[in-house]
Amino acid sequence: MTINSIFLHAKGNKTLVNGSLYSLFSFLGQGCNFLILILVAGYILPTDYGKLSIFSTIVTFAGYFIGLSTYGYVSISYFRETYSVFKKDFTAIIFIHTLSFLVLTLVASLLTDNMVKALEITRPLLYYALIISFGNLLFNIHQDYLRIQERLKSYGIWSITNALLNFILTLIFVILLKQGWLGRIDAQLICITILGLLALFSFYHARLFTTGFSWKRYKMIIFFGLPMIPHLATIWIKQGLDRYIINYHYSTYEVGIFSFAINLVTVIVMIGSAFNATNSVTLYQILGNKATSSEEKRMALRRQTKTIACVYAAASVVYVLCIVPICYIALPKYTPAVPYFLILCGYGILQCFYFLYCNYMFFYKETKQLMYITFGSSLLHLTLSLLFTQYSLYVTATIYVLVQALILALVVHYSSKILKENLVEC
Repeated sequence: MTINSIFLHAKGNKTLVNGSLYSLFSFLGQGCNFLILILVAGYILPTDYGKLSIFSTIVTFAGYFIGLSTYGYVSISYFRETYSVFKKDFTAIIFIHTLSFLVLTLVASLLTDNMVKALEITRPLLYYALIISFGNLLFNIHQDYLRIQERLKSYGIWSITNALLNFILTLIFVILLKQGWLGRIDAQLICITILGLLALFSFYHARLFTTGFSWKRYKMIIFFGLPMIPHLATIWIKQGLDRYIINYHYSTYEVGIFSFAINLVTVIVMIGSAFNATNSVTLYQILGNKATSSEEKRMALRRQTKTIACVYAAASVVYVLCIVPICYIALPKYTPAVPYFLILCGYGILQCFYFLYCNYMFFYKETKQLMYITFGSSLLHLTLSLLFTQYSLYVTATIYVLVQALILALVVHYSSKILKENLVEC
């Protein structure tokens, strides 16, 4: 096969092309945060980087409860319901997010000083974390709405705006005003407040809000979101609690170094997530096509999985070969993180492969089984981390890889079983 034919084949693969574009915009949006953290690392000490990581952990954790993880129902309602019903569901989802944000803000104000101190944070920063988390969810809902409408241009414009605004504000607060790690938080707060308000205005302009109240719709949406909280919380249980465990046995310096390694690996996971946003739609189209036989579906699924898996592997190798020299040359203070990063790369690649197979469990509504796998494995991870982190952070990094390998094995097993049962019935 010639280079031209390879190029034409790639160009004709809609998933590959769209996945590449979504990956690019994802890098400009989510990836900008990574690049900013690299920039911030050059101007703050690893100890302060650890404090920033703990703050990010609280932002992530709050995001699981603001909205009760119902934002995922936006895309489901869009494809399953009529447009009038979708608008009712959309209004309900935004209302649930707003109400839960206000309730959590009230709870934060009622916490005792000792409770706030136990979180390794001040009360004003706790309020900031809630605002940033709420704003992030509004922005992500808006991005999901653009993606399901396949408005790639608008999706890209919003991603670029987020990236540039984040970058400029961080330059101002961290470098020019020399506010250190707190400057990064101020930049996040201002950026996401602006984008969150713009997202609400965009929803209003698109006439997505409607009047009327249906407890049945609210109840259904809430029941959809609640089981997702343990599933989504697995990331926080693994990465978030690990930061507190490391801080207990070592210091915020080690928290900063290990968090930096995790952030480097997050880019690999981000590549997988970006491609999966388009790949999942293609898989659902294949599985839902009643005009093709079971064997044709199996062949199409194998081709699609092989293509995306090769993209994951190639992108990961290129990234590792590029980022390691950059760390040694540009960020000598964080070179102790490189060995942890190299181990954690296994975790990142396995996470990408996990995305490929969990799509089948979502399509056939086996989310409850998926929750058991991910949440149960996170408890295993927490137990191992509590027992062995005290001995070495290399062991902690290895735990990430081993537990993710177990998750992948279980998801592949159940996905294969589900496909075998359902494709036979086609």
